[in-house]
Amino acid sequence: MTLLDQPHVIDLYGTRTVLLHGDQLCSLDLRYQRYRKRVNAPEWQSRMLARPIWFRRGVAALLRGASRLHNRDPAAVEMDVVDADAEELFQRSGASRMIHGHTHRPFRHVHRVPGRTTERIVLGDWYAQGSVLTVTPDSLSLDTLERDRPPD
Repeated sequence: MTLLDQPHVIDLYGTRTVLLHGDQLCSLDLRYQRYRKRVNAPEWQSRMLARPIWFRRGVAALLRGASRLHNRDPAAVEMDVVDADAEELFQRSGASRMIHGHTHRPFRHVHRVPGRTTERIVLGDWYAQGSVLTVTPDSLSLDTLERDRPPD
Protein backbone atom coordinates (compact mmCIF):
# COMPACT_ATOMS: atom_id res chain seq x y z
CA MET A 1 0.00 0.00 0.00
CA THR A 2 1.23 3.48 -0.81
CA LEU A 3 -0.02 6.67 0.83
CA LEU A 4 -0.72 9.10 -1.99
CA ASP A 5 -0.49 12.86 -1.88
CA GLN A 6 -3.85 14.49 -2.52
CA PRO A 7 -5.03 15.25 -5.04
CA HIS A 8 -3.23 12.56 -7.05
CA VAL A 9 -3.51 12.51 -10.85
CA ILE A 10 -3.19 9.23 -12.76
CA ASP A 11 -3.74 8.02 -16.29
CA LEU A 12 -6.56 5.48 -16.00
CA TYR A 13 -6.80 3.66 -19.33
CA GLY A 14 -6.09 6.86 -21.24
CA THR A 15 -8.30 9.12 -19.10
CA ARG A 16 -6.60 11.71 -16.93
CA THR A 17 -8.15 10.98 -13.51
CA VAL A 18 -7.74 12.79 -10.22
CA LEU A 19 -8.01 10.72 -7.01
CA LEU A 20 -8.68 12.26 -3.62
CA HIS A 21 -10.42 11.64 -0.32
CA GLY A 22 -12.92 14.36 -1.18
CA ASP A 23 -13.14 16.16 2.15
CA GLN A 24 -11.41 19.27 0.82
CA LEU A 25 -14.28 19.70 -1.65
CA CYS A 26 -16.80 20.16 1.19
CA SER A 27 -15.68 23.71 1.82
CA LEU A 28 -19.00 24.88 3.34
CA ASP A 29 -18.45 22.55 6.31
CA LEU A 30 -16.28 25.05 8.18
CA ARG A 31 -16.07 23.02 11.38
CA TYR A 32 -14.79 19.99 9.51
CA GLN A 33 -12.32 22.11 7.53
CA ARG A 34 -10.84 23.48 10.78
CA TYR A 35 -10.55 19.90 12.10
CA ARG A 36 -8.98 18.70 8.82
CA LYS A 37 -6.37 21.48 8.91
CA ARG A 38 -5.46 20.59 12.50
CA VAL A 39 -5.12 16.81 12.07
CA ASN A 40 -3.17 17.13 8.82
CA ALA A 41 -0.55 19.34 10.45
CA PRO A 42 2.76 17.41 10.82
CA GLU A 43 3.24 18.73 14.38
CA TRP A 44 -0.18 17.40 15.49
CA GLN A 45 0.50 14.04 13.84
CA SER A 46 3.92 13.74 15.51
CA ARG A 47 2.46 14.55 18.93
CA MET A 48 -0.38 12.05 18.43
CA LEU A 49 1.91 9.26 17.20
CA ALA A 50 4.13 9.76 20.25
CA ARG A 51 1.18 8.84 22.52
CA PRO A 52 0.47 5.26 23.61
CA ILE A 53 -1.87 3.23 21.42
CA TRP A 54 -4.57 3.04 24.12
CA PHE A 55 -4.67 6.85 24.18
CA ARG A 56 -4.85 7.17 20.38
CA ARG A 57 -7.68 4.61 20.23
CA GLY A 58 -9.59 6.58 22.86
CA VAL A 59 -9.14 9.83 20.96
CA ALA A 60 -10.23 8.10 17.73
CA ALA A 61 -13.40 6.81 19.44
CA LEU A 62 -14.20 10.31 20.74
CA LEU A 63 -13.63 11.85 17.32
CA ARG A 64 -15.84 9.25 15.62
CA GLY A 65 -18.61 9.99 18.14
CA ALA A 66 -18.30 13.72 17.54
CA SER A 67 -18.37 13.11 13.79
CA ARG A 68 -21.59 11.07 14.08
CA LEU A 69 -23.22 13.92 15.98
CA HIS A 70 -21.98 16.51 13.49
CA ASN A 71 -23.18 14.44 10.52
CA ARG A 72 -26.59 13.38 11.84
CA ASP A 73 -28.26 15.40 9.07
CA PRO A 74 -26.49 14.04 5.98
CA ALA A 75 -28.81 16.02 3.69
CA ALA A 76 -27.39 19.30 5.00
CA VAL A 77 -25.88 21.35 2.18
CA GLU A 78 -22.58 21.91 3.98
CA MET A 79 -21.99 18.14 4.11
CA ASP A 80 -21.72 17.84 0.33
CA VAL A 81 -19.20 18.81 -2.32
CA VAL A 82 -19.25 22.39 -3.53
CA ASP A 83 -19.49 22.15 -7.33
CA ALA A 84 -17.27 25.20 -7.85
CA ASP A 85 -14.49 23.53 -5.81
CA ALA A 86 -14.72 20.34 -7.87
CA GLU A 87 -14.73 22.32 -11.12
CA GLU A 88 -11.72 24.36 -10.01
CA LEU A 89 -9.84 21.11 -9.31
CA PHE A 90 -10.80 19.78 -12.74
CA GLN A 91 -9.40 22.96 -14.27
CA ARG A 92 -6.21 22.93 -12.19
CA SER A 93 -5.48 19.22 -12.70
CA GLY A 94 -6.54 18.98 -16.33
CA ALA A 95 -8.41 15.78 -15.41
CA SER A 96 -11.55 14.57 -17.16
CA ARG A 97 -12.56 12.26 -14.31
CA MET A 98 -12.47 12.58 -10.52
CA ILE A 99 -12.90 9.73 -8.03
CA HIS A 100 -13.45 10.38 -4.32
CA GLY A 101 -15.33 9.33 -1.22
CA HIS A 102 -15.92 11.25 2.02
CA THR A 103 -19.56 12.21 1.41
CA HIS A 104 -20.57 8.53 1.09
CA ARG A 105 -23.22 9.37 -1.49
CA PRO A 106 -22.38 7.06 -4.41
CA PHE A 107 -23.20 8.74 -7.68
CA ARG A 108 -21.77 9.75 -11.05
CA HIS A 109 -21.95 13.55 -11.44
CA VAL A 110 -21.42 15.46 -14.69
CA HIS A 111 -19.62 18.81 -14.54
CA ARG A 112 -19.08 21.27 -17.35
CA VAL A 113 -15.85 23.19 -17.19
CA PRO A 114 -14.72 25.57 -19.95
CA GLY A 115 -14.32 23.62 -23.16
CA ARG A 116 -15.21 20.15 -21.88
CA THR A 117 -17.50 17.87 -19.91
CA THR A 118 -16.07 16.02 -16.90
CA GLU A 119 -17.28 13.30 -14.56
CA ARG A 120 -17.02 13.12 -10.75
CA ILE A 121 -17.56 9.67 -9.24
CA VAL A 122 -18.39 9.41 -5.54
CA LEU A 123 -17.78 6.11 -3.74
CA GLY A 124 -20.05 5.04 -0.89
CA ASP A 125 -19.18 3.88 2.59
CA TRP A 126 -18.95 0.31 3.83
CA TYR A 127 -21.25 0.62 6.85
CA ALA A 128 -24.69 -0.03 5.34
CA GLN A 129 -23.63 -0.94 1.81
CA GLY A 130 -20.54 -1.38 -0.28
CA SER A 131 -19.59 0.68 -3.28
CA VAL A 132 -17.50 -0.84 -6.05
CA LEU A 133 -16.07 1.07 -8.97
CA THR A 134 -15.00 -1.15 -11.87
CA VAL A 135 -12.97 0.44 -14.65
CA THR A 136 -11.78 -1.36 -17.77
CA PRO A 137 -10.32 0.05 -20.97
CA ASP A 138 -13.84 0.00 -22.46
CA SER A 139 -16.25 0.63 -19.57
CA LEU A 140 -16.86 2.08 -16.15
CA SER A 141 -19.52 1.01 -13.64
CA LEU A 142 -20.34 2.09 -10.10
CA ASP A 143 -22.18 -0.69 -8.30
CA THR A 144 -23.68 -1.05 -4.84
CA LEU A 145 -23.38 -4.21 -2.77
CA GLU A 146 -25.95 -4.67 -0.04
CA ARG A 147 -24.21 -5.47 3.23
CA ASP A 148 -26.43 -8.38 4.24
CA ARG A 149 -25.96 -10.01 0.83
CA PRO A 150 -22.63 -11.72 0.12
CA PRO A 151 -20.93 -10.60 -3.11
CA ASP A 152 -21.18 -12.91 -6.15
